Amino acid sequence: MILHSKRTCNIIIAFLLFFSIITLACAESLLINEYNQPLIIREHSEPLLINGTGIFLTTGGSWDFYQGYILTIKSVNIEQKQVWIKLQHEDELLKEAILSEDATFVYAKDDEILNITVDTIYASPGGELITFKPVYQYQDSDFPEPIISDDDDNINQSTDDQIPENSTTNQTNGFTLFHTIACISILLACRRIVN
Repeated sequence: MILHSKRTCNIIIAFLLFFSIITLACAESLLINEYNQPLIIREHSEPLLINGTGIFLTTGGSWDFYQGYILTIKSVNIEQKQVWIKLQHEDELLKEAILSEDATFVYAKDDEILNITVDTIYASPGGELITFKPVYQYQDSDFPEPIISDDDDNINQSTDDQIPENSTTNQTNGFTLFHTIACISILLACRRIVN
């Protein structure tokens, strides 16, 4: 019985040691972009007003973008997972489209103004919910520069992609070097007890 428990313990120790070594060797791939580095999406001649955030709309709902642009959900076809959207500037219809999930809606003049991707179309007995993510808006040089405040009315915008200011962490949550050393120490202590 003691021989069997020693063998089992040795197998567990070997597995955890192997996992710890692999984790340390692959730690470089767990690194994500430095938060203090500027995020460059693509070259554009106008300033970026909305930087890849998400918005949520229901059928019949609309989203007011900066500079008077309005995106409205006209209807949703649940069977085909499609949404009919229209873009207006004040009361003028600029563009409309029927889009499926993962489709991108782009409005441009000389340069791109809006770039909106349909993320997911949800349906429930209460209605439909459409998520757009990512959403980019560039300043339209034909209109005055918008005043953007910290307390802007973009309450519905998703915040899970926003990068914290002055953040110094550059590793994802999970199995860290501390966890690896702690596991190895516990394994060595178990091995001494079993022997």
